[in-house]
Amino acid sequence: MTSRPLAGQRVVVTRAEHQSEGLAALLVEAGATVERLPLLAVMPPDDPAPLAAAAASVARYRWVVFTSANAVRALFATMPERWPADTAVAAVGDATAEALGDQDVAADLVAETASAEGLLALLLPRLDRQPGLVLLPQAADARPTLAAGLRAAGHETEVVVAYRKTLPPDARTRAAAIFGDGALGWVTFTSPSIVRGFAGLFGADWQARRRTLHAASIGPVTSEALRTLGVHPAAEAARASDESMIAAIVGADR
Repeated sequence: MTSRPLAGQRVVVTRAEHQSEGLAALLVEAGATVERLPLLAVMPPDDPAPLAAAAASVARYRWVVFTSANAVRALFATMPERWPADTAVAAVGDATAEALGDQDVAADLVAETASAEGLLALLLPRLDRQPGLVLLPQAADARPTLAAGLRAAGHETEVVVAYRKTLPPDARTRAAAIFGDGALGWVTFTSPSIVRGFAGLFGADWQARRRTLHAASIGPVTSEALRTLGVHPAAEAARASDESMIAAIVGADR
């Protein structure tokens, strides 16, 4: 793509505050004017004991499977010692693998299709060759797809809540300042919960406002959440990465 392919475009980034810097920086580099509207705040689980117990005994798991960067950060924040050499690690996509790299842990398996279904398809053959107890540290509202698929295939799986999500209290005020009564334009979406939070900001006006939205989706699961709320994604990333998200926006904007 050219050096400034998004010059003149405004793009609203809805990731959590602590996760938005990389995408925002790349969008600015591509020429976009970036507005930040965090629609996800990451909070500790209501009961932190199961996560702490799992973190203290990671060595007893044959595999730990991470479905988000937030799950990586939550588990490692409670770990008392270094990662055990005999515990394999799976990541749902590039961003999750990068979060593991920040902890000096290399993922043994990274799903190219960043979804529970994609990770399950890649993981099951490896588990057949390397069986053992599986740990899934997940969001409180995580889909049951991965755990159910592993258990249906006969693999003992423990699920612990690593974090919960909430809408930041100032989200509605910030949205009003950014959008006013005008068109919504380009907005990035990186999870179904962010999609739902965004739609909820507009209440009864959503049906009218959604028609002015150019939604950029991180992948198929997020795109399906958009469609459920009446939005056909204008752009969908080929891979769950910031670079792929921007490439999709650039391609759709031409």
